[in-house]
Amino acid sequence: MADKEQNLNPNQNQSLQCPVCGETLAFLIARGRKSGKPFLMVKCLRDGRHFRGFVGDRDYVERLLDNLERGQKLVSGDHH
Repeated sequence: MADKEQNLNPNQNQSLQCPVCGETLAFLIARGRKSGKPFLMVKCLRDGRHFRGFVGDRDYVERLLDNLERGQKLVSGDHH
């Protein structure tokens, strides 16, 4: 949620902040404990108890993982 003091210039590199402390939120790929299914976890970098959220939409997470894997192949392919 943006307040009136934040600059919302779309050309700037913006990050999401924790609603409790204002620290930048981290985006991590994780797997369910029982199911092993991948999901995207969003948490506060200062203290994960402040804010923790999960994106479990299977199609979205699979596309994200595919994109990350393709990006890693491109990077590792550049070194050969």
